[in-house]
Amino acid sequence: MKKTLLALCLLIVVSVSAEAQIRPHRPHPQHRMAEQPRERRAPRFYGLDDFRFHIYGELGDNDLGAIIAHEIPYHFSAGAMLEYQIGNLTSIGVGAEYYATYGEHCELFHNMQETYINTLPIYANLKLTLPYLDISPFVEGRIGYSAPLGMVTCNDPEGVHHYQSSGLFTSGAVGIKIYRIYLSCGLSTIDIVDADFGTGGPRMDVVTDYYVRLSFAF
Repeated sequence: MKKTLLALCLLIVVSVSAEAQIRPHRPHPQHRMAEQPRERRAPRFYGLDDFRFHIYGELGDNDLGAIIAHEIPYHFSAGAMLEYQIGNLTSIGVGAEYYATYGEHCELFHNMQETYINTLPIYANLKLTLPYLDISPFVEGRIGYSAPLGMVTCNDPEGVHHYQSSGLFTSGAVGIKIYRIYLSCGLSTIDIVDADFGTGGPRMDVVTDYYVRLSFAF
């Protein structure tokens, strides 16, 4: 009998020892909160998914009669922009576009027929939107320099003059993003200078266009 009790006691001791080794130590409930480290929000690092490449085209006008009479776009441009998301609301970008506007848009060319001013605006872009929503409104602004692509010759009673687009380029728009499609309406301005004095010649006029733009982001 004594040997049996001794064997049982030995078995219980061995079983308790084995259970203690298998089962992990659990802290007392009172100390559990003190032992857990504070939850910290990891900083967000933006990666390649936060870069967007846009290709776009736009049509514009400030006089509907010019389109109806000449059956050509009053203003046309096509371009591309690389954009980077720097926060949950703000993105910045750089881009360039080919910009062509009908000559009669500018009062300097009111005697000209089917005359275009061609230019290459290079700009920085600032956009406010909610990029992680599939559908979101947005507002954006652009500012940069308009590099001339050729000159326009104008004959008037005072002689022959040459004009070109060179100088400040600005644009602002509001629109809506639907997945990867951006549709916006805005206003752009481009300086027209007297080319006989070079690209830094006196400003003669400002081309102002209201436009509709369709952009695709990749």
